Amino acid sequence: MSDDNRPLKYARYAIGEIVLVVIGILIALQVNNWNQSKNLKETEIKLLQELNKDLAETKADLLSDITKAHRELKLTDSIYQRIIQNRMEKSILPVKISMAFLYDRSDLYPKKSAYESLRAYGINLVSNDSLRKNITDFFELHLVRVNDTEQFIKDLCEKELGSYFIKISKDINDCEDCSSLKAMFSSDSDLSSNFYQIDEPTDQLLHLLKKKYIAYLALKNRYALTQSKIESMMALIDIETKQ
Repeated sequence: MSDDNRPLKYARYAIGEIVLVVIGILIALQVNNWNQSKNLKETEIKLLQELNKDLAETKADLLSDITKAHRELKLTDSIYQRIIQNRMEKSILPVKISMAFLYDRSDLYPKKSAYESLRAYGINLVSNDSLRKNITDFFELHLVRVNDTEQFIKDLCEKELGSYFIKISKDINDCEDCSSLKAMFSSDSDLSSNFYQIDEPTDQLLHLLKKKYIAYLALKNRYALTQSKIESMMALIDIETKQ
C-alpha cells in the first residue's frame, strides 16, 4: 500500500468510528426515552387508579348528600305549607321548627389526594385529552360551583334564618326530663328533639323559606350533575387503565 492512500484509509476509519459512536448515542437516547415514556405511563396508570378510588368515595358521600337535599326540600316545603294553611284558616297555632333545620345540612367532601398528585406531576401526564379535560373541569370548575351553593345555604341558615329564630322564636325541647345539655343533646335526644317555636310566623320567614327552597333546588341539580360527571370519569378511567 502506498503512503498516498494511507491518509485516506485513516480518514475512512475515523469517519466509521464517529458514525458508530453517533449510532450508539442515538440508540442509547432512544432506549432512555422509551424507559422514560414507560415510567411516565406507569405513573399515569397508578395515579388514575388512585383517582378512581377517590371518585368512588366521593360518590358514596354524594349519594348521602343527595338524600339530605331531597329531605331538606320536603321539610322546607312542609313548613311553608303549614304557615300558609294556618293563615288561610286564620289559625293561631304556633309553628315548631327543629334545630336540625339549621344545622343538619348536606355538605360534599370530595377526596382530592390523587388529583393533587396529578397536579404535582403536571396534569398533562394524563394522555387522554378528553379525560384530562373532564378531570380539570370537574375539580377546578364544577366542585367550586357546588361548594359555592353549599356555602350560600350555610350562610342563609346560620345568619339569616338563625338570626330570625333568635329574635322571633322560643326554644323548646321534647325532653322534659333533661336536666343538662348533655342529656338534651345526647344520641337519644338529638337536634330533632329541640325546636324553635314561632307563635306568629311573619312574611320574612316565608321569604327565607323560599330562598332556602330555591337554593336547595339548585344544589340538588348540581349534585345530580356531579354524580353524572363522576360516573363518566370513572368509565373513562376504567377504559384508559385497562388499555
